[in-house]
Amino acid sequence: MQVTFSPDNHPDILVVGGAHMDRIGRSRARLELGQSNPGSLKRTVGGVAGNITRSLARLDWKVALSTISGEDIDATLLLEQLQQQGIDMSLATRNPDLPSATYTAIEDRDGSLIAGIADMGIYDSYPADQITHALSRLTKPTRILADTNLPTDALLRIAEAKGDHLFAVCAVSGPKANRVAEALHGVDLLFCNEAEAAILADEFADLAALPDILRDIGVTSGVITKGNAGVTAWQGDKVWSLPAPPVKVTSSNGAGDCLTACTLHALLLGRDLQQALAYGMAGASLALMSEQSVPDLLSRTMLEACLADIPASQPQS
Repeated sequence: MQVTFSPDNHPDILVVGGAHMDRIGRSRARLELGQSNPGSLKRTVGGVAGNITRSLARLDWKVALSTISGEDIDATLLLEQLQQQGIDMSLATRNPDLPSATYTAIEDRDGSLIAGIADMGIYDSYPADQITHALSRLTKPTRILADTNLPTDALLRIAEAKGDHLFAVCAVSGPKANRVAEALHGVDLLFCNEAEAAILADEFADLAALPDILRDIGVTSGVITKGNAGVTAWQGDKVWSLPAPPVKVTSSNGAGDCLTACTLHALLLGRDLQQALAYGMAGASLALMSEQSVPDLLSRTMLEACLADIPASQPQS
């Protein structure tokens, strides 16, 4: 018999996708290629879904995470750390035949990325049937966020079986953006950067047309991040932009994930998308100023305080 979430432990949001251990090496001095550089190495939970889940947990939401790991030390450490943060891991699954995913980054002394290696093959084995299992445990309309570490059939399964649930997708990279292409008709909210949006819209010349093209495909709402140029967003026929506030960047790792999480946080509070995006920009600013992909300072109180520094949005003609 299928066991469903009880009213007491029902998640406010279900996150599905990549969660793994990150290894981040940072040079103490200006990094010299081809040389042994003194620096530091830290290991922390990462992955787009992992970062978003941890951010939402810090913002006091009940979060359930469905991901896939191997049967190794990294999988055990991932499970322990996420459970310690109050995240429901009952929907996590294992593949004993493959190693857990991992991401290794080399950063210069200022936190800028020099090179990264992503060993993410296990996510291709995420079973689409696990989506059916996860959705069957939800007893009331729930927000679902998936990243494109998932294979196409899993993303399509959510789009086709979501029912009354609201389905958001976070594209994780250009090469993986097209995994959600077949499921765009079922996506209620899309988070992507400009390159990923151009791939999904098949439009690389007129970037200003991306919101209209994606809306015509069926994506009713979306957020396109553009680095220092801020973001462009749309909801229905309304398109607007939001400038990026000036911040001193310590590390860019996880900023986009924090933007996504804090936008979802505001939507869960009942804000509209335009208001919610200001929360997202505030969260991204906190992440950019922190060495952690999920900033230690992130909280509801801090996020509200940071809103005063976020520029007003502007309609896009």
